[in-house]
Amino acid sequence: MRELPAPATWDALVIGGGPAGLAAGMHLARAGRSTLLLERGELGGQARGIARIENYPGFPAGVTGARLMGLWAAQAERWGLQVRRGEALRIIRGHEGFTVRLGGGALRARAVLWCAGAGFRSLGVPGEKLFSGRGVWNTSDEAPSCAGRVVAVAGSGEAALQQAALLARRAGKVYLVTRGGALKGHRLLRARFLASGALWLPGFRVARLQGKGRLQAALLETVSGRREKLVLPLDALFVLAGKEARPAPAAWRRPPAGFFSAGDAACGIFRQVGVAGGDGLRAAMLCLRYLEAL
Repeated sequence: MRELPAPATWDALVIGGGPAGLAAGMHLARAGRSTLLLERGELGGQARGIARIENYPGFPAGVTGARLMGLWAAQAERWGLQVRRGEALRIIRGHEGFTVRLGGGALRARAVLWCAGAGFRSLGVPGEKLFSGRGVWNTSDEAPSCAGRVVAVAGSGEAALQQAALLARRAGKVYLVTRGGALKGHRLLRARFLASGALWLPGFRVARLQGKGRLQAALLETVSGRREKLVLPLDALFVLAGKEARPAPAAWRRPPAGFFSAGDAACGIFRQVGVAGGDGLRAAMLCLRYLEAL
């Protein structure tokens, strides 16, 4: 995005460049407010890596997350939204606004919009951290090709069902490991999974991950009844056991005036691109009211 002279104090600082942050930043910039979006990774967030989004209005055949987020970023740039790469390490509320400390300096703003999304929950089992990035991932877009490989997905929700069905197109064998005996996704996703050829292992939990240098196997245990164990040789494990909103790095107990949160960071359970974008617009509208009242 084009660079403009940075003000000493921004009207609004948007932290997080996923759907919520892009929508909020675009709306504020369009309203004529000096707005900076701070993103530590790629614009579009986790939505950028979605292979195909089928329920976003306006795209009858679906659209890739990369294309959709690229369109959002281009629209935000058109309205003058500024973007900076970095991570917010601390947010401090002062008498004249907010100071956001980064690794190499600080930014000041009259208002802050926290749109940092949600992180994937870990299984919390031995070997998970050791093999992170070496056989353990959350989504297939961040992992090497799984063509012909033996892989597993841990989780029973919509994201897990979609991931397992997607992996089944190329992987040699796919397992879906679920603690419960029911799949939580809606009817279409359940049907796609059941028709994908992936193997379902209900009533199991991942107890330990094993390997030398990289993941080679997962030790599974039954979660009820007689304890039974199963060693599952694996090349990759995808952990999709839910998400948790990323908390703002601030010391206050209650959000002060001028601080707004949106999208997955606002603890919503309906984690969809359209929902996050709409919530970003809502937060931006509240922020505009706040700025106009200053």
